[in-house]
Amino acid sequence: MSTSDIFRLDASFEEAYYDQYDYYNLREYPGHAGGKGRSKKEIELNTNRHCPAGHERKIAEKYHNSQMKRRRTKSASS
Repeated sequence: MSTSDIFRLDASFEEAYYDQYDYYNLREYPGHAGGKGRSKKEIELNTNRHCPAGHERKIAEKYHNSQMKRRRTKSASS
């Protein structure tokens, strides 16, 4: 049995058992571990993008935490 025979067997299996939904799942949800069941579109939408302004979220979180801490110490000392 040659490799071309194997490819022909695979193609006939797909034609016999796969429908449009199987092909959709194969196309949209590839079998790699990094996606964790998300489609390619979801992966593209939820990636970490470069922010030219720097660490805005990190700075905002530090500011928020310091304000909350300051409020807690004011209320505890009163």
